[in-house]
Amino acid sequence: MLLESQESLEQMINRGLVKMVAPLLLDPASSVRNAAAGSLRNLSTVGHEMCDVLMEQDVMTSLIFYYHQYTESWIPDPTSKNKDDFDTFVQCTNLLLNLCESSELAVKYLGDSKILDIFPKYLDLSTFGVDIVTAVMQCLFVVVEDNPLATERVKNSSERQLKELLLLEDNDPSALLIKTLAGGVIINMCGGNISILPVDVMNQIIATLARTLSLDHRLACNQLSSNVPLSNAVGKVEPPKGKEGQVLENQIKSVLQVLDAQQSAIEIIANVCSCDDADDCMEGPESSDSDEPLDEDSCSNGEGVLLAEDRLPPELLEGLISLEIFDKVWARTQLPPENVLTILKEYEGTQLIYKKLHNLQTRALLCINNILLNLPIENLGGVSGVYKIWAAAGKLVFKQNSENLNLLESATAVMRAALDKIKLKSNEKGNESNLFSELALSDIELMLTGIRDCQEPEIRSNLIRMIGILALLLVSNLNETSSNVICTITDFILDQAHKENEVWVLAEAVDTLVDLYSEDETDLLAAKVKLVDKLAVLAPILKNKARQQKKLPKEYKVLVTTANSNLPRFIKYKKARLSKL
Repeated sequence: MLLESQESLEQMINRGLVKMVAPLLLDPASSVRNAAAGSLRNLSTVGHEMCDVLMEQDVMTSLIFYYHQYTESWIPDPTSKNKDDFDTFVQCTNLLLNLCESSELAVKYLGDSKILDIFPKYLDLSTFGVDIVTAVMQCLFVVVEDNPLATERVKNSSERQLKELLLLEDNDPSALLIKTLAGGVIINMCGGNISILPVDVMNQIIATLARTLSLDHRLACNQLSSNVPLSNAVGKVEPPKGKEGQVLENQIKSVLQVLDAQQSAIEIIANVCSCDDADDCMEGPESSDSDEPLDEDSCSNGEGVLLAEDRLPPELLEGLISLEIFDKVWARTQLPPENVLTILKEYEGTQLIYKKLHNLQTRALLCINNILLNLPIENLGGVSGVYKIWAAAGKLVFKQNSENLNLLESATAVMRAALDKIKLKSNEKGNESNLFSELALSDIELMLTGIRDCQEPEIRSNLIRMIGILALLLVSNLNETSSNVICTITDFILDQAHKENEVWVLAEAVDTLVDLYSEDETDLLAAKVKLVDKLAVLAPILKNKARQQKKLPKEYKVLVTTANSNLPRFIKYKKARLSKL
C-alpha cells in the first residue's frame, strides 16, 4: 500500500524489508505466504529497477523454494472457501514473470530449478481454473523466447496441452487470452519461425489472433466507465458493495483480460513480422568500395531480388492480409474518449486498465512499424493509405504534448517507416508520389520545433531520418517551394548534427543527408547550401565522437561505422560532380 511513495520505497530497500519478507513465502501459515507473495509481486510492478533490487536481495531463492515445497503435489480443494493457496500461486507466478522479463539471471535460476517441470500440471484448466492457467502461460510466453533449454523442456512436457488450449471452443475474453498465449508459446518454442509449424497450426494461431483483436476494447472500456462509481460532493469515492460490487469486479477483470489478450496478440504479430532479412533489405548494404553513393533501394525492386514482403512465409502473409490484421492492430492505437479515460484513471479499481490502455497503444504502434516493413503497400491502402498512417502518427507526436516517451518513440518509428514505404514505391518508374508536392515551410515548422526540443536520442533520431525522407520525396517534384523546403531541412539537419552529443544520432543525421543528396538532380541544391564544405567540417567531428563513444549497442555501431565509411567517399563523389556545374 506504500508503493506510491518514492520515499517509502527507498526506506523499504534501505531497511532490508525485502530480505525479511521473501522467506515468508515459505511460512507454514497460508495467509502469511499469501501476504508475502502479494507484497513482493506489487513491488515487482514498480519497474525494471525495482526488479533488479529484488534480484539483488535474493528473492529468487525463496521463490524457487516456494515452488519446490508447496506446488509439486498441491491439488486444490474445490470445496474449500479459503482461496489463499490459489491466489499465492498466481501472485508468485506473476512475480516470477516480472523478474524474468527484467533479468536474464532470473531466467537462468528458473532454468536451473524444477519449476519448468512443475508448471505443466498447472495447464489443466478443469483442475486449476482460468487464473492459474493464464499466469503460467504468461510466464512460459516470456521464458521460452530465445531460450533453447527452456523450450526443449516445455516442448517435451507440454506440447500436447498447449495445442489443446489453442483449440478451446470458447471465445469469451478469458478463453481468448489463454488461446492467444498458447499460440505465442508455440511460436516461441520454434524460435519465432512460424513457417516451420504445420500449416493448420499456423492458420489456427493467426485466426485466434484475429479473433482476439476483433474484440472492441474501446466499447468495453466505455461500458465499464458507466458502472464505475464517481466521487461524491466531498470528493470521496464509495466502491459498490455486495452483488453490485461483484458485478463491477467481474467487469473489470473481463476488460483486463481483453487488454492482456490483445497486447499478447500484438506482441506475437510484431515478432513474426520482425524479419531480420527484411530489415537488412530496407536498410540497404552497409559498405562499398566505390566512390558512388550507395543505392539504398537496390534490393527493393531489382530483378531476382526479394522485396521485403516476400520474406514472410506466403501462408502467413496471406493470413495477415485476408484477416485484415493491419486494420485490427491499428484500431488498438486508438484510445477511448477522454472522459472515459478520466473516469478510469480516477477510480482506484480501474487505474490498471488506464495504464494497460496506454501500454497497448504503444505496443500497437511498434507492431504497425514492423507490419509496414513487411506487408505490400497495396494491402495498406496504397500510397495514400500509408500517408494517412504517417499523418495520424504525426498527430500523436506533435499535437498531444505527450510525456509518454515510449509512445513518442513508437509513433516516430511509424512515421519513419511509413515514409520509407512511400519512398520505395515512389522510386518505381511511373509511381512518383505527389502527396508532398504542396508542402510548404510552414507545414514543417512544427516538426522542426519538435526535433529541436526533443531530449530523447531515439525519438530525435527517428524524427531526423523522417524529415530527411520527407525532403527526399520532394526531390522528384522540384520547384521553388519544394527546393526551399529541402534547403531548410538540410540546414536544420546540419545544425542539429553540430549540436548532437550522441555519436549514433550524429551518424543518423549524416546518413540522412547522404541519402538525400545521392540523387544527381540535387546537385544545384547541394551547391546552394554549400553541402560539401559543411559535410567536410562534420567528417572529423563524427570520427572523433566515434573514437570517444565506443561502447555502443551493435546496431548503433554498424550505423556509426557505415556513416564514417561512406561520408568521405560521398564528399569526394559530390565534389567531383559540383565542380562540373
